[in-house]
Amino acid sequence: MTVLDADAFLTQLTRILESSKTAGTVYVTMKRYVPPEGKGPPDADREPRCLVRTVGAKRKISAMVAAKDYRRFMQSYGNILKVSLDSLKKKEKVKKTINKAEKKETGAKSS
Repeated sequence: MTVLDADAFLTQLTRILESSKTAGTVYVTMKRYVPPEGKGPPDADREPRCLVRTVGAKRKISAMVAAKDYRRFMQSYGNILKVSLDSLKKKEKVKKTINKAEKKETGAKSS
């Protein structure tokens, strides 16, 4: 998995969404990340970050977004999704109706 900065991540995400526009699935996960106490230099910043991962088109990418950059990242992320997800179509709901006669028959069979 490739760890990228926020801008490179958004660029790669756009490419993944374009390649899977006609067929394919893209998974995006976001998770709060707080660095452990014992790891890293003692003067390191312990500020929580957002870990963003994307899997799709046989590629895995991730990025660590700092709290101060989160708002700008989410605005850019939202714009990318608005542009890329225009080809989605609503699924047609199939209504299943059961007649009273059928209901009685199935009830009688199960007893």
